[in-house]
Amino acid sequence: MIAVGAGFGAYLGSRRLGGPKPWLIAAWAVALLLDPLLGLAGGTVVVATARWQRAAAATQRKRLADSDVALFADLVLLGLGAGLSLRSSVEEASRHVVEDLRVEVSRLIEAMDRHGVGPALGSVGGRLDRFGRVAAAAALSGAPVAMAVGAYAATLRHAEHAAAVERARRLPVRILLPLALLILPGFVVLAVGPAVLQSLARLGPIP
Repeated sequence: MIAVGAGFGAYLGSRRLGGPKPWLIAAWAVALLLDPLLGLAGGTVVVATARWQRAAAATQRKRLADSDVALFADLVLLGLGAGLSLRSSVEEASRHVVEDLRVEVSRLIEAMDRHGVGPALGSVGGRLDRFGRVAAAAALSGAPVAMAVGAYAATLRHAEHAAAVERARRLPVRILLPLALLILPGFVVLAVGPAVLQSLARLGPIP
């Protein structure tokens, strides 16, 4: 009864604090009271799983933001082709990229408003570092910015294509690994197992 009460209290407390999966917290509290060793082991698994999920989510956000740099460059190029200024093109493009990249673009826009377009592009860092250097160099030299941004976007697309081809080349190796570790041993057991059982049956019971 005490364990049930503790689990219910943990459930309500987790919900009130906005914790993830209140039912899991309640189950852990019950297990901790009924069997401390099992509860500690379960808590360790829960904490490790939560950390792994957060790390995986952060990695996914980073991957999306990195891949959206090429989309951002393409959208800036479209804005320049439509007659917008570089600052307006950057602002319009920022509305169509993921949140992590949008934050960096917003900082760039603020720097443009404070220090000017050229200095802001030349000093930008993070994921926009190469974009800023390319656009700033074109603006300072008098070269067409659209042409420079277009070449930069094409370079990014080529790099993405090369990375995709490399991943495709590594795919057979990744497929063969579970095949060798799981499927083939299972096949051996299915093929050899009946013969082994028959041999054991012929030996008869051990006296």
